[in-house]
Amino acid sequence: MNLEQLRNDIGEWWNGTSFNVDLVNYCSLHCHSCALGSIGVKRKGQMSFEKFVQILDKAQSETKIRHLQAYMYSDAALHPELDRFIAECSKRKIKTWLSTMGEATKCDWAKVIEARPTEMRISMSGWENMSYYQTGSNPDVFDKNFAYLMTLPRYKETTWSLLFQWYRTNDHEYERAEKLAKDNNLKFVPIKAIFMPLEKFVDQTYTKQDREIISHMWESPEEAAKTMKRSKSCLNWKQVAIDANGDVFLCQLVFEDRFKLVNYLDYPLKEIKKMMREHDFCSKCLDCGANELQFCYSEITKSKDPQGEADKKRRLR
Repeated sequence: MNLEQLRNDIGEWWNGTSFNVDLVNYCSLHCHSCALGSIGVKRKGQMSFEKFVQILDKAQSETKIRHLQAYMYSDAALHPELDRFIAECSKRKIKTWLSTMGEATKCDWAKVIEARPTEMRISMSGWENMSYYQTGSNPDVFDKNFAYLMTLPRYKETTWSLLFQWYRTNDHEYERAEKLAKDNNLKFVPIKAIFMPLEKFVDQTYTKQDREIISHMWESPEEAAKTMKRSKSCLNWKQVAIDANGDVFLCQLVFEDRFKLVNYLDYPLKEIKKMMREHDFCSKCLDCGANELQFCYSEITKSKDPQGEADKKRRLR
C-alpha cells in the first residue's frame, strides 16, 4: 500500500464513507454532457423506503456515513416519498445532499425542506440555450418552479445553493445567474461544465454528439487532464455508488452495466471495497488522470470557493 492510499484510508476511518444513492433510476432530462444523454437510459426502478432503511442499517453497522448524496444520474425530486428518505437520514444525524434541475417533480418540496436536508442545490445552465445543455428542460418551467422553491422556509440546517453549469457559450449569462442567486439569498456556485461519462474519456469512445457538447466547454477532458496531478489512489474508493435497485457500481462517475458489481445488501462493505480497488478499469482511469478531472469542486456546504479549492488540490498549475 502506498503512502497516499494509507492517508486516504486513515481519512476515511476518521471522516467516514460517502454514500451516493439514486432513489430513482431515471431523470426528466437527458443532458448531452451526462451519461443519460450520451449513453442512454438503461437502468429502471425506484427505491422503496423499506430498502433504503435496510441500506442505512447495514451501512451504519459497517462504517461511519460521512454524508449521503441522494443523486448520481437522477433527480431525486422524481421520487414521491423523497421527504421520508431525508427525514430518516436527519433522524439518524446523517448529512444529506439534494440537487434538482428545477423541472419535473413528484415530491412535496415543503415536506422535503421540513425534513432538513444539509444542502438544497438548484442546478441550471442559463436560459437562452437551456434546452440544448439540458435536453428536455424549459426555461419557463424552471422559472416557475424556482419561484415556488423560493417561497419555502429556510432552516439553519440547510445550505441553499444555485449551481451554474458554466460553458464558454453561456458565459454571457453568468452575471444574470449570479444576480438570481444573490437576489434570493442563495450561495452562487459557478462550475465549469465537464463531460461526465468517464468511460468514454478513458476508452476514447466519443460520438459526434459528444464532441459537439465538448466544443462548448472551456476545455476538453484531454486538455484538462494535461493539467492534472497523477495519483495511485482515488477518492472514489472512499465512496459507495448505489442505484435505486440497491446495486453497487464501480463509482459514481461511470454508468454502463459492465461496471455493476453486486447488490449492496448481499455483500459486506469490506468485500465491495476490495472489488472496487481491484477492478481493471481503475488502473486505466488513474493513468490518464480521469478520476481527478471529475472532482471539479469541493464540498459546497463548507467551501467559500468550491471550484477554486478543488483546483488547488488537483491541478499542476
